[in-house]
Amino acid sequence: MTNENLIDRLKKKEDAALKEVMAMYKNQIFNYLSLMLGDRDKAEELTQDTFVTVYFKAGMLRTDNLKAWIYKIATNLARSEFRKRKLKRIFSLDDVSPMHIKVDPEQGKEVMLEQMLTLIPEKYRIPVIMKQIDNFSFEEMSEILKKPVGTVKSMVFRGLEQLRLHLSPQNGGING
Repeated sequence: MTNENLIDRLKKKEDAALKEVMAMYKNQIFNYLSLMLGDRDKAEELTQDTFVTVYFKAGMLRTDNLKAWIYKIATNLARSEFRKRKLKRIFSLDDVSPMHIKVDPEQGKEVMLEQMLTLIPEKYRIPVIMKQIDNFSFEEMSEILKKPVGTVKSMVFRGLEQLRLHLSPQNGGING
């Protein structure tokens, strides 16, 4: 059977065509992803995701090089996983020591930092954590977040402002 015939059958969403493609490339893709990620379980998951993508995106295939196309899909999935891992490592609240913030020293109210941070949207939470906890410079944050320095400064400011609003007794915050 020719590669073109197999691609045509994939584009028609034939289950048998997907099974053939998987038989041809599943082990290769798994080994590739396993080496890239260093995590066999994640490689298995992304291998499955690769072939699900192959099935649903076959209609968009514009090349006769099926193998290269499948590897491109696997590579893109691995890149997404790397970004997730990097963000998780940088921004995970699990990595933050359980700090307490005194909200009202007279009443002895304390809240967990982690709880406070959940009060603000993620788009502000991430820069606040980077700046206030991990002590990144605005320039470093700009590079990691791929945003201009001014935007990053604004995000930190807005995140801190939202925290202050949540803590303010006038706004029914924690002290209220």
